[in-house]
Amino acid sequence: MKGSVLLAETLKREGVKVIFGIPGLSNMAFYDALVEYVANNDIRVIIMRHEQGAAHAADGYARASGKPGFCTATSGPGALNLVTGLATAYWDSSPVIAITGQVTRSSLGKLSFQEADIPGVVANITKFAIQIRKAEDIPIWVRNAIYIATTGRPGPVVIDIPRDLFNEDVDSDRIKWYNGFSFKGYREFPEFIDPIMVKKAAKLLIEAEKPLMIVGAGAVWSPASEEIIALAEMLRMPIVSTLLGKSAIPNDHPLYIGMMGYYGRAEANKAFMEADVVLVVGARLSDRTIPNIKDVLDTKKKLILINIDPTDVQRLSVQLPVESFIISDVRKGLKELIKAVHEIGLKSDRSAWIRKILEYKEYYSQIYYYDDGRGLKPWKILKTIRNTIPRDAIITTGVGAHQMWAGVFWESFEPRTFLTSGGMGTMGFGLPAAMGAKVARPDKVVVDLDGDGSFIMTMNNLGTAVDEDIPIIAIVFDNRTLGLVRQVQDLFFNRRIIAVDLGPSTNFVKIAEGFGALGFDAQSYEDIEVALRKSMKENVPAVIRVPVNRDEKALPTLPPGGSFREMIVYDPREGS
Repeated sequence: MKGSVLLAETLKREGVKVIFGIPGLSNMAFYDALVEYVANNDIRVIIMRHEQGAAHAADGYARASGKPGFCTATSGPGALNLVTGLATAYWDSSPVIAITGQVTRSSLGKLSFQEADIPGVVANITKFAIQIRKAEDIPIWVRNAIYIATTGRPGPVVIDIPRDLFNEDVDSDRIKWYNGFSFKGYREFPEFIDPIMVKKAAKLLIEAEKPLMIVGAGAVWSPASEEIIALAEMLRMPIVSTLLGKSAIPNDHPLYIGMMGYYGRAEANKAFMEADVVLVVGARLSDRTIPNIKDVLDTKKKLILINIDPTDVQRLSVQLPVESFIISDVRKGLKELIKAVHEIGLKSDRSAWIRKILEYKEYYSQIYYYDDGRGLKPWKILKTIRNTIPRDAIITTGVGAHQMWAGVFWESFEPRTFLTSGGMGTMGFGLPAAMGAKVARPDKVVVDLDGDGSFIMTMNNLGTAVDEDIPIIAIVFDNRTLGLVRQVQDLFFNRRIIAVDLGPSTNFVKIAEGFGALGFDAQSYEDIEVALRKSMKENVPAVIRVPVNRDEKALPTLPPGGSFREMIVYDPREGS
C-alpha cells in the first residue's frame, strides 16, 4: 500500500467525513488517493479558496459538532496560510487537525522549493506538531493526533508529511491499525478533585451574600449546561459569561445576566464588581474578560475555579485570590460541587442580590434598546434576525464592532450555536467558519453575522459555498469602516481617524451574485426579515447587506487597560 492510500484509509477508519483544503505539489499524491474514497462517499473533499478559510472551516466544523475538524495544505505557502486559523483554534481550544505536505526528506533543510519548517512555525500555536519520517507510522500519528486534539483541553494538532512518504510502499504486514494511543513520554494532565477543596468551595458559595458564576468556553466543550443551571438555581446565583461561553446556557434563563468583559454588558460587569464569591467555570479569565486585575484585588473577591487545565489554575492562582479549585472536566467538577452543596445544605437568602441584578438589567435596557430613528440600530437588526431564524440556528461572527454587538445583544439558546474568534480576534473567521458549521450540522440554519471589513478578508470562499452547495447566510453590517479600530481612534486617540474608512467601492450584492449566491440590499428591518425568509426557503448561499451608520459604537467599553469602574456607556436620552 502506498503511503498516500494508507493515510486515506486511516482517516476513513477513524471516521473522518470531511477535509477542507487545497491541493499542491507536496500533498497531490494524497489527493490522488482520495479519489476512490470520494467516489464511494466515504470522505468529502471541499476545496476552499484560501488555506486560511480551510482552517477556519475545520474550526467551525469542530465547534459545531464537538468532533475534530480536518484541513490540509501543500508545503511552504500553503501550509503557512493555515497559521492564522491554527492560532485561532489554539486560543479558543478547538480540535483542528491539519495535514500538511512537505518537501521530500532528502530536500529538508536545503532551502528547497516551497520548503518551510512547519513544525517549527506552529510549535507555539498548536497543542502538538509532528513531522512523520516513515510511511508506516502514518496510522499511529493520525490516531495520536485525534487523541491529543480532543482529550483534556482541546486544541489543534499538525501532521507534517514529506511528499516522498506518500509514494513509499508499505508492506501490509508492517501496517499497525492502532485502536489506542501510543506516544512515549506523553503525559496527560491529572485530575485534582480534593474533597476538602470541594467542601470549601461549597461552603464559600452557600455563605456568600453575593455569589456569581462565570461560564467560559470549557462549559460549552464539556458540555455542562444542565449542571450550570442546576447549581445556579439551587444557590440562586446569577450567571455571566465570557464571549466564548455565551452558548453554555440558554440566554433567556432568568439567572443569566449577559456577557461580561471589555465590551461586556454594563449590568454583567457591575454584578462582577459587587460579587463577593465568584465561581469560574471553564474560563481562563483573559484580559478581555477581566481587563484590570485590580477589579478583583481591590474588591476582595474570593475565587473558585473549575478548569480542566491545571496551567490555567496555576497562572490565575499566582495573580488572584483563588480560595479553592477543582482540576477536571467542568461537568464532572460541577457534579461534585452540587453534591457537596446538597450535603451541607442551603442557608443564605439571595432575594436582595437577585433584586439588585434585576434593577441593573432594567436600568440599562432603557439605554441599550433606544431608537432615535436615524438609521438601522445594531440591537434592533440583531433582534429582527433572532425573531426570524429558528431557535436552534447556529451563528458565527467575524471580528469587529458587529462581533461586540452580537456579544451584547445576541441571544443564544442552545450549546454550540454561537461561534466566534475570541482569543485571537481573527477578522475573516465568520464566513468559512459558518461553512464548516453547516457541513457539520446540515440540519441547522447557519448565519454568519459579519462586518464589511471582516467579510472582505475571506469572502472568496463564497465561491466554495456555492459550488459545494453549502447554504449559509452571511449578513454584512456595512458601515464602510473598520468600526472597532475607528472607535478606539475616536475615543482614545483624540479623534485622529486614519486608515480605517473603506470607501464606497465594494458592492456586496453584486459580489454575492457574481459568485452565484443570492444578494440582498436590506434598507429596513422588514427587508432583513424578507431576505432571511427567502434565503432559508431557497436554501442556497446568500449575502444580506445591511447599512449601519458609521458613528454607531460598540458600547459599553473601557479605556485601554481600564477598570470596570471606568465603563463608557452612552445614554442617548441624555446625549452623553
